[in-house]
Amino acid sequence: MAIKQAAMPRILLVDDKQEVLDALQAAVRKQLEGTDVEVDVWLPSIDDGDPIQKLDSLISPSTVLVATDYDLTSKVRGLFGLTVVARCQQKLVPVGDFSRGNIDALPKEPSLFELRVPNTDDEGASFIASTFHGFAGMWAALKSDDALIQKNKVSLAAVLASLLHRPELENQFALYMARLGAANSSILERIKEFSGPADPSVEDKRRLLVYVLGHVLCNAILKYPGPILSTKALTAYCATADDESAELSELFKAAAYEGPFGQFSKFFWRDAVDEIIEQLSAGVNVQQSQSFAEFNRRVIEEHIQRPLSDHSCSRCGGKNGGFWCPFTQRPVCMREDCSVPTTSWVPQGAQLCRVEKDFYEEWAPLLGL
Repeated sequence: MAIKQAAMPRILLVDDKQEVLDALQAAVRKQLEGTDVEVDVWLPSIDDGDPIQKLDSLISPSTVLVATDYDLTSKVRGLFGLTVVARCQQKLVPVGDFSRGNIDALPKEPSLFELRVPNTDDEGASFIASTFHGFAGMWAALKSDDALIQKNKVSLAAVLASLLHRPELENQFALYMARLGAANSSILERIKEFSGPADPSVEDKRRLLVYVLGHVLCNAILKYPGPILSTKALTAYCATADDESAELSELFKAAAYEGPFGQFSKFFWRDAVDEIIEQLSAGVNVQQSQSFAEFNRRVIEEHIQRPLSDHSCSRCGGKNGGFWCPFTQRPVCMREDCSVPTTSWVPQGAQLCRVEKDFYEEWAPLLGL
């Protein structure tokens, strides 16, 4: 009896300009060289008939990711990337969009269940490759542990904590997952289907889990620092500037995050960073009045035997911090004139995010907050 081989994972790229599509496909293939993945392309045409039906025919159960240009109207009148995005969301297929002709056509920040692809071939290909590896890695991890999927009353946060081998962080991950249903109505519809008389298949459960948890990890947990820190958040945590990122990355390499979506960017486990700082702090004399960020900075300076660079904040002279403002992209601290905490702008689990006060006071009244 022949053994049925699993279908090769696929990526679908969509654009209405052949030269752009060819260049992006070549760049993505170069990034994924040595990886078992098929990079498909679609150049929409009036000969396709109904574009939604055509898209459905191109998306298979093995499609891991779709990336589409925002404006597809040069070939098919009225066809936009938003149509592709909406259809992919209905099918629970991760989708990213970009804009080549009009850079400002799309906001820089995506919604929770949307991915924003950089608009240059190299950066876009790197993002697509990293995102593919992230979702494919989660799919493989869940496929190797069907028992986790079949368990009753296991929370999404518990599944993610198990996948990342950090069960102790379940409660922290759960804070990022409030109001998930409001972010994508298609998820609610699929969950309603699961409540029918027949139990959903393991494959259907796996697709839903990969879709939800992958987006939460990529668009929330890794973007808004809490249990996991980006290099920028790490420098803020140590009250220093971005130009110290190489030094800190080396110092904290034992704390490196190596999970999904971390292949092309560096991230660090906060608790492991704290353990390293505690080990280095033995015998270091630090004033009791100093904040945790000033403490971290002082310990590191003592270890590397030189002062760390000051960051750009004029309020503290660039020597405090600890927190990261995801809007102004700068370190901030807990001083009343520096930042404000707000869970209406950032996920609840983002314990190391605060909003720079000047920015908040400018925009909060307009948003009714």
